[in-house]
This record gives sequence, structure tokens and C-alpha cells, in this order.
Amino acid sequence: MSAWYESWFESPWYMKLYRHRTEEEAREAIDLVRTIAHVPDGARVLDLCCGYGRHALTLAEAGYHVTGLDGSSFLIDRAREIYPHPNVTYVVGDMRGPYPHAPYDAIVNFFTSFGYFDTADEDGKVLQAVYEALSGGGQFVMDFLNAHYVREHLEAETMSIVENATIIQDRSIADGFVHKRITISVPCSYEREYTERVRLYTRDELIAMITAIGFVVDDVLGDYNGIPFDEATSPRCIIIAHKPR
Repeated sequence: MSAWYESWFESPWYMKLYRHRTEEEAREAIDLVRTIAHVPDGARVLDLCCGYGRHALTLAEAGYHVTGLDGSSFLIDRAREIYPHPNVTYVVGDMRGPYPHAPYDAIVNFFTSFGYFDTADEDGKVLQAVYEALSGGGQFVMDFLNAHYVREHLEAETMSIVENATIIQDRSIADGFVHKRITISVPCSYEREYTERVRLYTRDELIAMITAIGFVVDDVLGDYNGIPFDEATSPRCIIIAHKPR
């Protein structure tokens, strides 16, 4: 049986469901990379789990030399089609590494693209690969969910209409993961079901994993505006770290 991300990220419905994630949102994230993480102009940047390329394109437009890596061949094909840029190379690859074109001056990981695997050890391989692919002094920016906020504000069910389909998203928390079941119903045609599952790492757990590998954590933010992380109120947990020289 394939992993949930292998089927979901290869479906056109993934892009349709998250169509509200805009280029403007991507620009806010990249502004954070430039102004708070202080990644210098012209740096070599890996967009790890780049999806269909929103952040990779924005990084390139900001003057960086970008590799966008994702495990989904479908999403990489869409990135090449929708968001081409002479300073971006899109590649299919495993987030557990190794990464092509290393070393990098910075690696970014946006939109909760972590915690996908069955064990924490497998997730740890991602962080180890990031560390090994960075130059000394290189920056790592991880944009993850705030586990406490998710537990307190989880919507059990939502329904939306996308094109001619009804999409119902059922959410739950069990066994240390947040689970989402996505049911897509097209009238007089078909019904399909996909899942998402992300391990609910807390800020302290993420910091412990990152520093155990050798990173130094420089800051933890609660949103793209650069507000300091607050467990009770922050929707995001954005960790900025660097590899010592």
C-alpha cells in the first residue's frame, strides 16, 4: 500500500483544494527569508518540498539561485509549466536526501512539509540531510504548524465547492498525528477519497531534533509577519536555524 502523500500529491485535486494559497502568501514567506533569516542576495537556495513552485519562483524573483525539490513528479511537472524561471531548477527527489546541487547557502521548508513519515527516525533523516547539504553558516527555515494551536482550534469538518465537486474534509487527532480525510464527490461521475497525516511535533520537540543534529536555533516565529512564537496564539511555528561554520 502506498503512502498517503504518494497518491494525494499526484492528484490534480491537491492543487485545486489549495488554490487559495497565493503568490502573495509566498511573497510574505520570502520576505521573512530575506529580512529575518538574512539570506543574502544571490545565495544558492533549496526549496525543499517545493510543490508546484510558488515559493521557488518568488525566491528566484528575489534574486536567489534556486533548486526546487519535491517527491511528486506531477507537482514538479506543474511547477515547470506554471512557474518557470531561468534561476530555478525543478527536480524530483526524496526529502530524506541526498539533495542534488549541494551545498546550499540556505534551505527552506514551507507549508508544513515535514512530519509525513511513520516514525520520528524517518523524519529525523530529513533534518540530517538538510544539515549535510548546507554550507557552513548556511540558514535553515522551517515553516511548521503550531501543535498546541492545532489541538485547540481544529475544525472537525468543513465543506467546500471546487469547480463542480463537493469536497468534505474530516479532521481528527490520534496517535500523535493530525489526520485529514478528503472526500471529493463529482455529481453523476465519481467519488474519491484521499488522506493527509502530519505528526504533531511541538516547538520544543522540533528544537530538540534540530539541535541534536548540530544546528543552532536563532529564532522561533509565530507567523510570516515575524511576530515571536506564542504557544497559545501563534498559528505557525517558524524555526530559523543555522549550521555552524
